[in-house]
Amino acid sequence: MMYVVDGFEFQTKEEARQAKKESDGIRYIKDQTDMSDPDTVYKLYLRLNKPGYFFTPVGLSFLVELQEYLHTIPYIKNEDIRPIYIPEDKKAVVEVKKQTEGYKKKFHVALFFTIVLSAAIVTMFGITYVSGHSPYVVDYENELIDKYENWQKELEKREKAVEEREKALDERQDATEWTK
Repeated sequence: MMYVVDGFEFQTKEEARQAKKESDGIRYIKDQTDMSDPDTVYKLYLRLNKPGYFFTPVGLSFLVELQEYLHTIPYIKNEDIRPIYIPEDKKAVVEVKKQTEGYKKKFHVALFFTIVLSAAIVTMFGITYVSGHSPYVVDYENELIDKYENWQKELEKREKAVEEREKALDERQDATEWTK
C-alpha cells in the first residue's frame, strides 16, 4: 500500500508519517514567518538547511522553494546560498555496506585460491625445471641406456656363440654323413 503526502508517494507508513510531520512544520513556518522579507527567508534557509531538519522529499522540496526564491534576490550572492543538504538514506547505506562486505568476502576467498593455485603452478614449473636439468636424472638415464646396450651386446655375443655351435654341429653332422 502506498501513502501520499503533499503529492509525494511513500512506501511505508513511517516515511509517510515523517513527511506529514515535516509538512505540518512547513505550514507552521509559513504562517509564522514573513516570507516576503528576503533577509528573513535567507536566515530561515540557513537554519533549516542542516542535518536533522528535513529527511523526506516534502521537506527538501520546501528547501528548494526557499533556494529558488533566494536566487531571485539581487543583493544575495549565489555563493552565499549553500547547497541543500541531502541526508543519507540509512537503509540504502546499510544495504550497500552488506553488499560491500559480501564482495569483500568473495574477493578474499578468490584471492586465497588464486595465491594457492599460483603457488602450485610455480611449484610444478620448479619441479619440471629441476627434474629436466638434474644430473641425477641424466645420470640415471645414461646408466639405463648403458645397461641396455651392455645387455644387447651380451645377447649378441651369446647369439654368435650359439650360431657358432650350431654351425660346428652342422659341420660335424655333415662330416659324419659323408663318412657313412
